[in-house]
Parts: sequence; C-alpha cells; structure tokens
Amino acid sequence: MTVDRISKDELLANYDTFLFDADGVLWTGDIPVPGAIEWINLLLDDPSKKVFVLTNNSTKTLDQYMKKIEKLGFGHLGSDNVISPAIVLADYLKSKPEKFAGENIYLIGTENLKATLENDGGVKCFGTGPDSIRDHTDGDFIHHVDMSISPRAVVCSYDAHFSYPKIMKAANFLQDPNVEYLVTNQDYTFPGPVPGVVIPGSGATSASITAVTDRQPTVFGKPHKPMADFLLRRAKVDPKRTVMFGDRLDTDIMFGNANGQLSITARQQNNETEEPQKQGWISKLLKGQNSDPSSWQKQSHSSLLSNSELMYEFMTHNYRPGEQDAYLDAFGKYKNEMNAKNPSIELVGSWTCSYGRTRDQAIHLWRHNKGYEDVDSSIALHGKDSGIRAADNDVARLCGRRKNLIVKSFSYWREPEQRPPNHVYDLRSYVLQPGTMIDWASAWAKGIQYRREANQDVGGFFAQVGQLYVVYHIWAYPSMSDRNDTRHATWAKPGWDATVANTVIPSSSSFSKPNLYFSVPLIKKMQSKILTPTRYSQLE
Repeated sequence: MTVDRISKDELLANYDTFLFDADGVLWTGDIPVPGAIEWINLLLDDPSKKVFVLTNNSTKTLDQYMKKIEKLGFGHLGSDNVISPAIVLADYLKSKPEKFAGENIYLIGTENLKATLENDGGVKCFGTGPDSIRDHTDGDFIHHVDMSISPRAVVCSYDAHFSYPKIMKAANFLQDPNVEYLVTNQDYTFPGPVPGVVIPGSGATSASITAVTDRQPTVFGKPHKPMADFLLRRAKVDPKRTVMFGDRLDTDIMFGNANGQLSITARQQNNETEEPQKQGWISKLLKGQNSDPSSWQKQSHSSLLSNSELMYEFMTHNYRPGEQDAYLDAFGKYKNEMNAKNPSIELVGSWTCSYGRTRDQAIHLWRHNKGYEDVDSSIALHGKDSGIRAADNDVARLCGRRKNLIVKSFSYWREPEQRPPNHVYDLRSYVLQPGTMIDWASAWAKGIQYRREANQDVGGFFAQVGQLYVVYHIWAYPSMSDRNDTRHATWAKPGWDATVANTVIPSSSSFSKPNLYFSVPLIKKMQSKILTPTRYSQLE
C-alpha cells in the first residue's frame, strides 16, 4: 500500500505496529539518523503502539546487539523489540525438538551465530572457523571430506572463513534429502564505512551452496515468510495497521509489499555539504511537517533504484533501406566530433538490428560520465557547435526517424563492460504500467541472480527523459544457439518461474498468504530485438 503524503498524526492514527530496518534507517554506521531516537521513544511511550527492529544481521548475539543499541542512544528498546534471522532460526529449531534437540548442525557462519543457535535453539553446531584447502590436501582438488558427523541441517550465513572445503562439505551433507538446508538471509552485500568497497554477505555464500546442490533453502530473514510468521506469533500483528520503514528494495520494501503493509523508504541523503540536522526525514515527521512515503516511487528515477551518478542515452535511428554503409560512415564522423568536443560522453554500445520489428535500424548507447552535466553539454553542443550540427545533419539526412531517451542503470545490474568479440545482443524493452516501477525492480533485484551464471547480463536501464515507464534489459550471448540453450537452462532453475510470476502486481495479502497476486500485469508492452555490434561498439 502507498499514499501520496503522510504526516506524523496520520501515522499515529492509522497504524499500531511500526517496523524498522536498522542500519541506514535508524542509524548509519555508529551515527543515529537525525530524529530517529525521538521517533522511537515517542512510539514506545504510547502503550497502544508496537515497535520492532527487524535486522537481517545475524553476526551478533542479541546481547551484543542490545549493547550497540544502547550505545547509540536507543536504550528504550528492549530485547523483545529486536528480531533477527538468528532469533527466528533458533525459534524454528527449538520448535521441532523431535528432530533437532541436542542434534548436530553444520554451520557456515560466525561464532556469535553458533552461540545463538546452541543457547536458544538447543542444537550442537560444528564447522565454524577456518577450514582451508591445505587442511585437506597439498593438491588442487579435495577428493574426500570427513563425513563422520551426520548433521540434521546445514545452516548458511555470513562467514569470513568461507572456503572451498566448506562448500564441499555442505554439498555432500545435503545429498541426503533428510538434511534440511537453512539460510539466515540472502543479502548479497553488507553496508560498509568505505564508499565503493563491496562487502559480500550471506547471499554470496548461500548462492554457492545452492548452485552445487540444486537445493532451495528455507530463508529466515527479510523478505521471507518465516520472519513474518514469527512476528505474527509474537505480536499478533494486523498487517493493514502495520508500517515498514526500510531502505532496501529486495528486503525491506519487498517484505512490506508481500505482507500487506504500508512501506516507507527511509533512505537518507548522502550529501556532505548539507548539515546533518537538515537530512533526517524523521525529523520532519516530529516537527509536524508532511513526509512523503511514496518518495520511493518519486525517487525511483534516482537514489532508490540507481546508486550511480552516471547517465545513459539510448539513441535509435531508422536509416533508409539500402543506406546502412553510408549511414554508419556518417555516424562515425558524428561520433568522432562528439569525442573531440566532450570526451566524457562515451559511446559504449553501437548495434544494427538483425531481427526485430524494424530491420533497418541502429541503436547506440552513450554513457554520460559526468551525469546531467554531460547532458547539458550535449544540448549546448547540438545547439551551437557547427561541427556537431553538421555531422548530426548528415546522419539525419540518411534517417527516416530518430529518437533518444535519457536513462539510468538499475543498481542491481552491473554497468556495461567490454566483452570479447562476436557476441549477439538481445535488447528487451518493456513499457510498464504507471506506478509499477518499484514492483518491477523488487522482482528483478532478486531474479537477476538466475541470469548471471553465463555472463549474459549486460545492463538494465529505466527511462528518465523521453517516453517514461520504459525499461531496457540488454543480454549478450556468444551465438543464437547459445542464447537458446541459456534461456532453456534458466527456466529449469527452481525460482526463475517466480521472477516471471512477479511481473504481476502483488495483492494486499495477509501474512499467511504472501504470494497471492492480482491478474493485472506490470507490462503494457514488450519487445525483443537481436542486435549485431557495429565497428564503433565497445560491446562487441
């Protein structure tokens, strides 16, 4: 559920349960978000309100987490207000004493997670700590692993000691269908203090286990059902009177959407030139100013769906039949003029259409490395620079129709990179129903993992200027035969069909039925084109 604008009074009047992600929402690193402590305390002081911090971090025990909370100034929160995948998983193990009480669990995780599962789940864990290949062999392959301990489950979480022997042990344990495969959460990365440094998370470790076992795990963190079920048992939550404050599409917002809650994105500004006091959306609520929970839709063309300042431009030219060679020569001169006048505007991809609705067509993908500054430069050059204007006119004389769109790259896709020669490219364009961009992104943020094994993903983009609600996906294959084989292999993977199913709008379902959907498609129109790189393309 979403609304246009909402005030503090409206939130307090219409909602009884308030769910918060932690890092990035209530605090960033070791710094509380402005207004967050006051907002939490105001809610806790009202006996009619329920407050829960839902974190996907299982690397700390509850006691350790509470010490951090108190140190940051959130001391009014009690241990019953905090829910993590470790807590939910321990509750699951304890709820099945006939299977797990006192039994062995192979744990790929931290010592703190081990303590939680043993103390609260009643199991015995083994496998934590370093496990190097040199502990097993002096060669390059391990042919035997110690299987003398037979676990009742394999648990996978964040593990700084993750290694090949651990993958091999987990894979062999999971050959037994009676051994359960349990994962704390599937966050692929952690937030970190150093911008640009990727910190792999639990999703990176579990992806390896899933790939080699073809077993689908039970996942206990957001946005999955076990955490929702645990919350419902603990607090008797009414989803329609529950609001979720989060900053991640693939966990927080998806959790709210799947469980019929109002979802508010709480992503903070990251502009060092602003005073911190002016950055907090929570501060606005406390001051009685309206806050915009639909900002995750209004910002979907900026910070929420894309974490890059780069801008891209799709340029589509329908050249006259029989004039391809002359057109490409003219376009080459135009490209050279652009490179000379503004080198930061870079031609990344350049193709002609081999199969598709329009045969005599060229599509070019430009990267504006300085963002909108380069867009402004391009407008100025086309208006005033005689060399650019002349080259552009030469191209225009060979075309029947031209159009361009300014787009941004989705944050869960990679930026386009150079590839070996002789690829064929599949450009898929989608026109979405207005207001459905977040639903689309929520499905694909998780679904993209199914399409990455063959290095086929090139780029995913959404429109900023031009025809809006347009999405482009570009895929690359060594040949059309490889494209056919890869697409068939993807459909055979458990879970891919769910990504396809998620191209319909989720219903406002209850906790017990989070996977019901209306039969209203996200897509109004879609199209596929097979593209062949021109001599100007970096993406060959």
